Amino acid sequence: MKTEPSADYVLGGSQTELSRLRAQADEYEPPARWLLDAVGVRQGSRVLDVGCGPIGILELLSEKVGPQGQVVGLEREARFVDLARSEVTRLGLRNVTIVQADALASGLERESFDLVHERLVLVNVPERHELLGEMVSLTKPGGAIALEDIDNVSWLCEPAHPSWDALLGVFHQVFRAGGGDPFIGRRLPALLRAAGALDVRARLQAELPEPGQYRRTHLISLLDSIRGKILTLDLINERELDAHRRALLEHLSDPTTVVIEKLLMQCWGRKPG
Repeated sequence: MKTEPSADYVLGGSQTELSRLRAQADEYEPPARWLLDAVGVRQGSRVLDVGCGPIGILELLSEKVGPQGQVVGLEREARFVDLARSEVTRLGLRNVTIVQADALASGLERESFDLVHERLVLVNVPERHELLGEMVSLTKPGGAIALEDIDNVSWLCEPAHPSWDALLGVFHQVFRAGGGDPFIGRRLPALLRAAGALDVRARLQAELPEPGQYRRTHLISLLDSIRGKILTLDLINERELDAHRRALLEHLSDPTTVVIEKLLMQCWGRKPG
């Protein structure tokens, strides 16, 4: 098993990215709750959230396993670790512990978790098979592995707009250059089966965000997080980037513009045992 640290987080760790992750966690809370119900997380379980970021689904997991259960949030980025620990303290999540480590070399006990979960981690890292192998190795025999990742196949606005097309193309170039896969969602069932999981199931959904909702301008938020990388790679100059950003914001603020969000694929299975 590969144990070298995984690639740098594609979207960075700026304050803009931290704010984006908090907003994202709020809007992805309902489908995460649905997934935990489908998996059947029980009171008293020991569960792991891989790449939990500033909060991940730690609050949901804490609620599901109850005071006799144990939740571990695994996070590599120091800034996210500090924020996660602050959030855990603020929310009074006494059954939650944050561990700072790379997911490929966590040092956590093998076969010790009833559920191992990740959300929007596989989409960002090139070592997908290795990461899934680690997740399975940390799961108890008979335990569950749950994945939540996106697929950009559905991501569009109507009427179409040249600034959307230009900025989405730039985003995909930067994201792929960092090892990310913006179409990973469709591959989750095959990846989970290849990792040895049984009874693999999947569900997907896409939202139609309205003006004022975070995901309405998600593309712009992502581009703001990687602005420095865009300019460093010289994919577009600063004047063009700002002009496209202004034009797209205006287009998306029009309530008659329809935005179809990227697909959220949820996939889960169990470890043989």
